[in-house]
Amino acid sequence: MPTPPESLSPEQLYNGSIPSALGQIKGLETLDLSRNNLSGPIPKFLGDLTLLYSLNLPFNNFFGEVPTVGVFANASGVSVKGNGKLCNGITGLHLPPCSIQRPKKKQKLVIVPIVISLVATLVILSSLYILISWRKRSKTKAPSTTIMQGHPLISYSQMVKATDDFSPTKFLGSGSFGSVYKGELEGQDGGCDLVAVKVLKLQTPGALRSFMAECEALQNMQHRNLVKIVTACASIDARGNDFKAIVYDFMPNRSLDGWLHPEANDQTEQRFLDLAERVSILLDVAYALDYLHCDGPTPIIHCDLKPSNVLLDADMVAHVGDFGLAKIIIDGSSTVQQSTSSMGVRGTIGYAAPG
Repeated sequence: MPTPPESLSPEQLYNGSIPSALGQIKGLETLDLSRNNLSGPIPKFLGDLTLLYSLNLPFNNFFGEVPTVGVFANASGVSVKGNGKLCNGITGLHLPPCSIQRPKKKQKLVIVPIVISLVATLVILSSLYILISWRKRSKTKAPSTTIMQGHPLISYSQMVKATDDFSPTKFLGSGSFGSVYKGELEGQDGGCDLVAVKVLKLQTPGALRSFMAECEALQNMQHRNLVKIVTACASIDARGNDFKAIVYDFMPNRSLDGWLHPEANDQTEQRFLDLAERVSILLDVAYALDYLHCDGPTPIIHCDLKPSNVLLDADMVAHVGDFGLAKIIIDGSSTVQQSTSSMGVRGTIGYAAPG
């Protein structure tokens, strides 16, 4: 190690760069090269010496970027003051940032037209892509996939508030693609509206397509015997995962299936449908299907009509819901637009709906 500078002549000071041979001394723990005429960049191999915990390099002529690994990661273990041309390093060393070398003017003159040409090419290609896509949509007249036109989307925090953070006491039931909760949303008149919130199980294959299919099928549909969608939610949950939900009008009398096949452990008062109520419900479902097939903006085939997808309001009026497997018939052709990628028998396992 060098002796203090006061006892050294200029000929005795170390010159040049730090020799690379020091990097071979794996057991090196301390290194003091202060107050010499050493120059050049500080070698990165000093940061690779795992046992080196003290490095003193003050008052030399080092320049360039200071490494940040190994001993250089601890500001108390390294000293580089007195080297005015050093830059970067960890924050504790208080060094200036390394300046970025500016390109020469000749380089600028060459780069600018290249950049302009690239930007112009991208703009032209993007315009052509948009034009081709618009023409394709215009030719097929396919229904828009915009989520819930005319219905403002709702945030995840509003969903949490409406369902008491998806409390088990608000749980209404679960299906193939989602779980349903009872909730309360603030209405436009300042009051609270009862709603049913269907939270999609996005990890289930086909759930996302089911969400888009239902929004697409019902976004322009208006009929007293269809379940009304109040709004939808396409957001991120508290864990940063995708979250999607559909909000419907709440149906106090639940599904037709619960009336036809009540569960033995159901604590609510058991009621039974008389003949007049059954006929009325049948007519409501028939009216809904007639509207979907013939009178709606776009002909739609439900594909999963069953008692559990027929919901009853407070006046026992039936409403057809759950359009996650619906098919949309494209106008002017006999083809049918598939709303999901499933093939073969569609609907609930163990149950094949008529038609």
